[in-house]
Amino acid sequence: MTELVREMGLLRLRDLEAHGVPRPRLRLELREVAPGIWGNWSSTFSQTTIAAKCVPHAVVCLSSALYFHGLIPEEPSEVFLAIGEKARRPCRQQPPLHVVRFSGAALSEGVEAHSDRGVPVRVYSLAKTVADLFKYRNKLGYPVAVRALRVALLAGRCSPEDILHFATICRVAQTVRPYLEVLMARRGADVRAALAEHARMVAALKPRTSEKPLSELAWEWVTDPSGEPS
Repeated sequence: MTELVREMGLLRLRDLEAHGVPRPRLRLELREVAPGIWGNWSSTFSQTTIAAKCVPHAVVCLSSALYFHGLIPEEPSEVFLAIGEKARRPCRQQPPLHVVRFSGAALSEGVEAHSDRGVPVRVYSLAKTVADLFKYRNKLGYPVAVRALRVALLAGRCSPEDILHFATICRVAQTVRPYLEVLMARRGADVRAALAEHARMVAALKPRTSEKPLSELAWEWVTDPSGEPS
């Protein structure tokens, strides 16, 4: 069982049953990190990763996707997950979930497959997440969406074209476009330089998975109280 949990990170009861592991061994060798989810005593996983294991067909989205991609320093109190319009709604109290329903291309486009120490995590790309935040701006607030757009671009994590592509899919292109135009007019050279630098780093290093820290400069953009592009 030690080898199994090392390979998969977190285990559901069905994982244990599929490998013939008797339930009485669970509490002796593993700890229950959430109802029906087990891991090593020494391992600590974020609520986002645990939720991804609990509801593998869902996609991490909105503020939880921002956290996973490293654009906010603190994990939201609820894990935001996207499911299809006809999908069964998960009924879990731990970890606490905030479930939203997407349909069509808004559900299927921009999904990235990541891994957090063996745990598969399906999460929307940063550009798709920015578009989703503008779509949910009335619930989560304009400042959250605008800051995410600024940080994503000024850190070179996605391009204006990427964001507009997903904004069109999410039907918020007309809302996003003015913010993009202002930012590119003021900081276009910085955005292009950041994109080139990020591309160079990606080519030289392994792709990012679950690592969260950004540069100190990026954190300054995140915590800037102004909601407008600078």
